[in-house]
Amino acid sequence: MAWKTRYGSLAVRLYRALIDPPLWPLRPKIVQICRELEACDVLDIASATGAQCRVLGQAGIRATGVDLSEAMIQAAQHRGGKNTTYVLGSAYELPFPDGSFDASLLILALHEHSDKERSIMLREAFRVLRPAGALIIAEYTEPSRTRLHVPWQVIRLIERTAGIDHSAGFRDFVARGCLDGLIERHGLNALGESPSHFGTIGIATIPWRKPAT
Repeated sequence: MAWKTRYGSLAVRLYRALIDPPLWPLRPKIVQICRELEACDVLDIASATGAQCRVLGQAGIRATGVDLSEAMIQAAQHRGGKNTTYVLGSAYELPFPDGSFDASLLILALHEHSDKERSIMLREAFRVLRPAGALIIAEYTEPSRTRLHVPWQVIRLIERTAGIDHSAGFRDFVARGCLDGLIERHGLNALGESPSHFGTIGIATIPWRKPAT
């Protein structure tokens, strides 16, 4: 698949330098939500360099990262981390049995895909949850007065230069209402939603539901 070549060793270096540092404020917020859910086993879908898994592991939560990029998995394994495991696999067909985790994470993992692909990813994220578990989604939320919102303009610039498919997915995600549109369109019932990154990212906690067949 395209991810295997698009996210190679160069992408790992760029991710570490340009993506991981700005996302750092998001990491402890995810940990706090997992603690409130009393989640012991957490799956980070499209885990990239494993930054979120490492923070979860340091907090005493068993974290499994799954990513389709061999280079990303190798980079995450090289960094290691307490209570962390990394698995090569696709978000469209997660390599785990039903009901394997207390929480699954989709952190800025949906916007770069088509809406059909997002539906598949959501179905898989719910499938691997235990019935008492929850899906945590962190995704873009478009602020008001976008022209005057500097962080949002920076995000738009980054997304426009991330590749044709990635950029197309982002534009479609925004046109469909960003995170709130996703929640409404898929009939999800969020327990709560909190803002991050000056209102450009929202974090939604959604209880387990039986995946559609």
